[in-house]
Amino acid sequence: MAENSASTGRRVAVLGAGVGGLTAAHELAERGFEVTVYERRGVAGGKARSLFVPDTGTGGRRDLPGEHGHRMVLGFYHHLPDTLRRIPVAPDATVEDRLAPVPRFDLARAGDRAGVPIPLRPGDLNLSTPVRENAGFLVSTLAQLLDDHPLLPPAELLFLAGKVSVLFCSCDGRQYGQWEHTGWWDYIQAARMSEDYQRIWGGGVQILEALKPRTASVRTVGQGLEAIFFSVFGLGSAAAFDRVFNAPTSEAWIDPWVAHLRSLGVRFAFGRQIEDLQVRDGRVTAARARAADGTTTRIDADWFVAAVPADRAVRLWNAALRTADPRLAAMDRLQHTWSNGIQYFLRRPVPAFPGHVFHIDAPWKLASVAQSRFWGAPFAQTWGDGRARESLSVVISDWDTPGLLYGKPARACTRQEVAREVWAQMQAHLNKEGDVVLEDSMVHSWYLDEAIIEAEHGLRNDEPFLMNSTGSWDLRPEASTAIGNLFLAADYVRTYSNVDFATMETANEAARRAVNALLKAANGGAESFPVETFDRYELPEFARAKDVDRERWSQGLPHILDVGNV
Repeated sequence: MAENSASTGRRVAVLGAGVGGLTAAHELAERGFEVTVYERRGVAGGKARSLFVPDTGTGGRRDLPGEHGHRMVLGFYHHLPDTLRRIPVAPDATVEDRLAPVPRFDLARAGDRAGVPIPLRPGDLNLSTPVRENAGFLVSTLAQLLDDHPLLPPAELLFLAGKVSVLFCSCDGRQYGQWEHTGWWDYIQAARMSEDYQRIWGGGVQILEALKPRTASVRTVGQGLEAIFFSVFGLGSAAAFDRVFNAPTSEAWIDPWVAHLRSLGVRFAFGRQIEDLQVRDGRVTAARARAADGTTTRIDADWFVAAVPADRAVRLWNAALRTADPRLAAMDRLQHTWSNGIQYFLRRPVPAFPGHVFHIDAPWKLASVAQSRFWGAPFAQTWGDGRARESLSVVISDWDTPGLLYGKPARACTRQEVAREVWAQMQAHLNKEGDVVLEDSMVHSWYLDEAIIEAEHGLRNDEPFLMNSTGSWDLRPEASTAIGNLFLAADYVRTYSNVDFATMETANEAARRAVNALLKAANGGAESFPVETFDRYELPEFARAKDVDRERWSQGLPHILDVGNV
């Protein structure tokens, strides 16, 4: 059986319907290409889709909704919001209008440690002194901000501020030549610091960026910290630092996106697992897909855009592809981690969740948000059986550290044990001094990410997360490949304009780069209606500091601010 057999020279097969695949389909359809999107699941959205609990809606209500993660659309995202504002939902409204600002996030602590609320409006942060050209001012500014919430000894605060300032003022050569190959844990000298220092500035990166502090590169962590720092103060950002959708992600975004793409002529083939790419004379001649009933389909197209995650992409890279482009083979060494969500459907709202809560001392590195608090529709009347009144979404970022109840890492637990353990770890952070915020009786039901599957020896994950580790930039391919009609559009692709750690923003930029490469190939190397990319914000006052570092890097000298010790 064959699909798309009549060649027009403009047929594109997009393999995967996640953020990268849908973005590529969107840009290509707007430029007159004939696009078909192939997806192994029965729905679009990839890791960004909502997860609906089967058979839980009664009385005309929809099934209970959950999320793969906490779905933050951050202020330093530029590519993704541009796409959102091009998806209409009404004559005068777009999907971007369905984003609601989050007023704050909280660093919750276990035991007798006090938590720290962090406001997310620039005016609340009290940065009264303007940024100046003196790069050393950044050190004092960071130290002052950290000192406002004295979680660490003064010497550690000043040391950390200095190390972060080095990253903000490093030239590109040092970023990719030194910091990409330096581990974050060693760089911040966490081993000799206090337990709080290790948990906040070691474990914190695991919560925020799905990184492991002992394997993450300094460049990647620094890039994230810089983007967060500037965005919190409204620098280089046209929107609130943290926004979430005002409805389940699939209802607010993915479903309208698919509908819009269909209106542009995009076709969808769901339930198609891509199993092979056939190569001849330096081009992909066809793809082979398998349906749920076991039948196979030959996919013919002029151009192919692979938009599947890295762990699945490497299974497609057969010997012919690896020979034609060795960079594809290098992807075998990319590492992956688990960062999956669990939803608790509660009988009553929790007052302690005004925004995102990062449970710093949780062995499993939890981040939670009362997602439904930002949804416009009344929860009990819209979803479930009418008894659940709130959806509490929790992301588990560490599946390898033993927990509190069972003494086992999450991956060694049953799904039921994971649910009990996560709840207990949150209780340890929020139930203090007789104030019981989370009671067991509040739980109506729970739903662990369906990608987490019980196996013979613990759990397995059908959707692992790309983990940026030291040196991983060298293992990542470009959006264009050495195969003339194969392009890559996923978060493992090298992205240069904005952030490049695994996010929806990265997948969106990668897709834009894949489409630009395809357009160039389709037009004989000429630029034609290219897709726009957006540069990350860089503080102009620090351009001189980077120039100085560029000169020092060329001479083999360390960064001028890198003093190294407390």
